[in-house]
Amino acid sequence: MQQTNLIIKSLKKILKAKGFTYKDLADKMEISEASVKRLFSKQTVSLKRLEEICDILHFDFYELAVMAKMNRKGDFKTLSIEQEYVLADNHKLMVFLYFITHGWSLSYIIDEYDISELEATRMFLELDRLGIIELHSDNKFRLLISKNVLWHKKGPIWNKYLEMVTDDFMNHEFDRSNERLLFDTGQFTNKSLDIIQKKLDDFLLTFSELASEDSLLPIKNRNSTGIFIAFRPWVFSLISGLRKKKVVGITASRESGRSNQLK
Repeated sequence: MQQTNLIIKSLKKILKAKGFTYKDLADKMEISEASVKRLFSKQTVSLKRLEEICDILHFDFYELAVMAKMNRKGDFKTLSIEQEYVLADNHKLMVFLYFITHGWSLSYIIDEYDISELEATRMFLELDRLGIIELHSDNKFRLLISKNVLWHKKGPIWNKYLEMVTDDFMNHEFDRSNERLLFDTGQFTNKSLDIIQKKLDDFLLTFSELASEDSLLPIKNRNSTGIFIAFRPWVFSLISGLRKKKVVGITASRESGRSNQLK
């Protein structure tokens, strides 16, 4: 029963991270919202239903098992909305959190960035107060959130910094050997679109796992790297703008006039 509870908790976190509501899931499963709530509250998800939910969320059993295992250890924790509001209003604290979650030493941070030892100590205390870290003596700490934490979609940090991050990230030539800027279009069936989205989700999981593993290595052996993926059904406005506007009323009126003239 404990394992079932962990799987249900993991599914709830995946739903939240992907911006899915119970109603969204119910519509995809073609059952009532009440039935979905009952599945989660009573923890009576059959293997068939579990597979169906994973397919809808583009999550396979292996990924779900790994996440459930992390939940058991208490390793997989996202920021609360309240914590996000504080970080969104204090960009230096948010950057400092990024540094320490990725294994940057305090001495390196102080040497390389405009952060004094006193200021760093104050930020450690603030992160401890927020419940993001558990602070110990000599600024040693235990992280209480995942290293590669999921910001809430359209949450405080997303809303405040998405445009800034997008502009900053894309303002680049992308002409180095370890950089990519690719763009392509195609026409696909819904089945093919689901396959592509699943592969993107698998890639992002790999990206996150490798980042977590490499965070244990010396910083001199690592490169700060960003990834930006956008994927949606889309028609370029230059193309859609050429579509003929069908004015049904006028067309019908003209046809009627021609008919009267013939008579």
